[in-house]
Amino acid sequence: MNRNLLSMKARYCLLLSIGILLTGYSRAQTSLTVENPRVEYQKDPLGIDITNPRFSWELTSYGTNKKQKAYQVMVSTDITALMQDKANAWDSKKISGNTTNQIYYKGSSLQASTLYYWKVRVWDEKGKASGWSSIGRFLVGPLTANDWKAQWIGEQETPVTIEDKYYNYEGYRSQQASTPDTYKWVMIDLGDAQSFDAVKIYPIAGKEQIFPLRFTIEAASAPDFKNAKLIADESDKDNTMQSAGFYYKTFSIPVVARYVRLNVTHLAALNKDKQQYEFGISEMEVLKDQNNVALHQPVFVSDTSKLDYRYESKWITDEFIRPSKLQKYADKIPPSPLLRKEIKISKKIKSAFYSTSALGVYESYINGEKVGNQVLTPEFTDYDSHLQFQTFEVTELLKEGANALGAELADGWYLGARWSYPNRGGYGYFRKFIGQLLLFYEDGTSEIIGTDGTWKIQPQGPVREASNFIGETYDAAYEHKGWKHAGYNDTCWKAVSAYPSEMHHLTAQLNEPMRIIKELKPVAMHKSGPNKYVFDLGQNMVGWVRLNLPYNPGSPIRFRHAEVLYDDGTLYTDNLRGAKQIDLYKPADEQNISYEPRFTFHGFRYVEVEGLTREPSLDNITGKVVASSSPVVSSFETSDKDVNKLWSNIRWTLWGNLTSIPTDCPQRDEREGWMADAQVFSQTAIYNLDMAGFYTKWARDIRDSQLDDGRFPDIAPHDGTWRNFFNGPGWADAGTIIPWRVYENYSDIKILGDQYEAMKKFVDHNHKNNPDLIWRNGRGNDYNDWLNGNWIVAKDYPKEGGSVPNEVFATAYFAFSAEIVAQSARLLNKTEDYTYYSKLAASIRQAFVKEFVSADGKIKGDTQTGYAIALQFGLLPVELRPKAAALMVEAVKKYDYRISTGIHGTYMLMEQLAAYGYSDVAYRLLLSRRFPSWFYSIDQGATTIWERWDGYVAGRGFQDAGMNSFNHVAIGAVGEWLYRHILGIQLDEKNPGFRHFYVKPKPGTSLTWAKGHYHSINGNIEVSWTKKDSLFILDLTVPANTTATVVLPNSKTYKLGSGTHHLTTEL
Repeated sequence: MNRNLLSMKARYCLLLSIGILLTGYSRAQTSLTVENPRVEYQKDPLGIDITNPRFSWELTSYGTNKKQKAYQVMVSTDITALMQDKANAWDSKKISGNTTNQIYYKGSSLQASTLYYWKVRVWDEKGKASGWSSIGRFLVGPLTANDWKAQWIGEQETPVTIEDKYYNYEGYRSQQASTPDTYKWVMIDLGDAQSFDAVKIYPIAGKEQIFPLRFTIEAASAPDFKNAKLIADESDKDNTMQSAGFYYKTFSIPVVARYVRLNVTHLAALNKDKQQYEFGISEMEVLKDQNNVALHQPVFVSDTSKLDYRYESKWITDEFIRPSKLQKYADKIPPSPLLRKEIKISKKIKSAFYSTSALGVYESYINGEKVGNQVLTPEFTDYDSHLQFQTFEVTELLKEGANALGAELADGWYLGARWSYPNRGGYGYFRKFIGQLLLFYEDGTSEIIGTDGTWKIQPQGPVREASNFIGETYDAAYEHKGWKHAGYNDTCWKAVSAYPSEMHHLTAQLNEPMRIIKELKPVAMHKSGPNKYVFDLGQNMVGWVRLNLPYNPGSPIRFRHAEVLYDDGTLYTDNLRGAKQIDLYKPADEQNISYEPRFTFHGFRYVEVEGLTREPSLDNITGKVVASSSPVVSSFETSDKDVNKLWSNIRWTLWGNLTSIPTDCPQRDEREGWMADAQVFSQTAIYNLDMAGFYTKWARDIRDSQLDDGRFPDIAPHDGTWRNFFNGPGWADAGTIIPWRVYENYSDIKILGDQYEAMKKFVDHNHKNNPDLIWRNGRGNDYNDWLNGNWIVAKDYPKEGGSVPNEVFATAYFAFSAEIVAQSARLLNKTEDYTYYSKLAASIRQAFVKEFVSADGKIKGDTQTGYAIALQFGLLPVELRPKAAALMVEAVKKYDYRISTGIHGTYMLMEQLAAYGYSDVAYRLLLSRRFPSWFYSIDQGATTIWERWDGYVAGRGFQDAGMNSFNHVAIGAVGEWLYRHILGIQLDEKNPGFRHFYVKPKPGTSLTWAKGHYHSINGNIEVSWTKKDSLFILDLTVPANTTATVVLPNSKTYKLGSGTHHLTTEL
């Protein structure tokens, strides 16, 4: 290690030592200690691009009823001055207040490429000051496009033919009419006046019969067509398709116009008997010398398209004549390119930071070492709107003299196949890299070195192909030994292609990155065929495996992954659909094998390794668990091992579906950010991990995917050839629910402000289409209470009675989203909006009751979910709620005390049973071993939550392989109930962030003890209770600066301040 780095480390050690001494001294003055200082939910974040970041801290104390009465924050670019209590960026002075989070920076303007240091101290309820916190830091990265001095570099772009693009859109179809002479039209806006000499119109492939029978074509300079010129008239007789397969009209004298309109005067008969008439076209070209001047120009139509993503008006000018013939996931994926550059550093380095990103996924290297411990960066966003960059401290990787910079690229989400775009090219076809090295020298100067055209590229790297769905193929024969180090001979490498004018909306990643969060060793192994061995990791997980062999078998080694096994011990992979989950390693002449993939991920418990020539041991395989690395904030344990197993399964399922977005499943060819799954599970997720940064990032993904008319997507990010999933009730509503959950749990009003206009547009759109306040019109897909009891296949289980009437389900969510907008307006001090949306929400609730609820509390459909959702969202007047709750219990009894709910109703049912005094029924459902139940899956060996209640049934086998994930969060949302009612830790909605909270344990009859904790943004809450004979004994730790209300099982209530409390009462 060079002297500069040692000096830097010595300074930090000195800083920490002084901080510890100051903290120790402060304890003699006050009982409060400031801990866990963070910026934007992160510890010492690097590369932030926020100009007014928020600070937070926690307080610990050794006394009781301790409170913060004031605080002081200091921020400086000079760490030495800050240690002397001098701040050149911001000194807040002493500010009265008890808030310990969401504290905005209010100093001088933050500067790009600048390192800031900060600290905080507080005063307690007696006016005594604490010591200063340890000193934190944050690096401000590039704030604008001008702050990026680096250029995008990578592969040379080459034309991609239409034949090589996956495409699934067929064209435009009008809405149906009851008479053939109903007038309809299509208009293209050419952008400005264009000269053209021909028009060509194509029919929809396979649907030529609905090509317009009679029509005219007009051209005009204005969209009102008042002075239009008739340029084609085919209205006197039925048009028959020309032999070429399209309509083609040329003009001897070129036409000059901006607008071209196809007027359909006689529709084609889709079904004369049913009086169904419409027209459809695939493409309309406006040609000048055979060049299409209408290409990608906006299209306007007389009526809206069908609710089918394949038939939208915009496909009329998209250049595609017919859907692609390419098979899904059939693209040839080119090898991962290697990029390198050597730089010379001639000064002593004080500190260094590297900001990097890619189109695709990447790893970057300095002097042979990987930069950072993240994986699959820059992760998944709507790349057309935001592309994340990461910033790393690289001081210890650099040295004076020659240094080698490198990068390796693969497809990832940007180029690779996804469910919504099942071949390469969803966002682009060419992998590129950008990197900006920020150097601070000991002499006080600084320098930025960015990627440019002087880098070299080797297109033939050892990763021969890599895809999230397919897997990774690695050929050691293509390794380029030493390429990551200085002095490597790269004369045979090509010059990279540089793209200095290419622009993307680069934004700093502020949530925890994807990392390898755990390693697992196999618990068992068996032979499944010649040179084939199946390893059992003991846990359904997401990531990959590392193979270490003390020999070289001399032939390819194949890794296949699966979640479960057939009875004969072979892999069950039918549920992967188009995903393969196969990695392949081709050895060269190395003596030992040490391999793990880096540019793919799999969902699996079992891995079959084929190609070994010696019987392996369990030590040869290591499972690498990959997830977004949101910190664990809780523990949970009870006297019942199966309840504990359920909690474990829930947490593992969360980890398995936290891959930069909250996915539905991690194994099959889907892995999308389905919004309903995420929103119903959100509180359970928050009880497990610190989700503040993660959900803040994902809320932006939701906004990025919102349509201009206000419809939120059902999936976020939402893109690709199947981009037509919008406004599904209970799915789209995640656009309001997720920000609200973040506010409730982290006292974060900023996320409500960021999301507010989007939430308003969503509610306004649905109100506009449903003025009677029943959500009948403009709904997207009616998924309903997805995977409710009606989906279950079992002889002794009811086939009907689980599904809620669509209007009941949709209107309930309409009311809930309207109420969230109202409450957000209140918090944002938007008084007029608060009044408007409060009245709207109340009116929707009234309409719901009038339309769907009878005087005895019966709700239309009489389903478990119907009652649960109405109670959960507060839709019923107070006098009807107990009646509805009683009917909800009757609905459970109709199923012989079995669940009929799906992904929405399950956690709501459990919650409302407890809320209305039926905890015994909730416990009966929780602890049931009968099918369907949580314990039934545990009895079948489940280590994660299943997608379906009946994913596997003993004696029957597996459910439909087309949708049968064994790692799915939704019905794991019962974790919220476990925390709220077994441990008893509950939010107080009036005091967000657990500043005040409730502890209301409901122990049931079978549990004898429970214990656990939840580390809130305001500190660590600990609960432990025991039933001993007739006594109930509760131990509780209330964090400093918070209060709690405890309601014991016998309804005795205590209001407690901070500190440790011991309560005993008779049951």
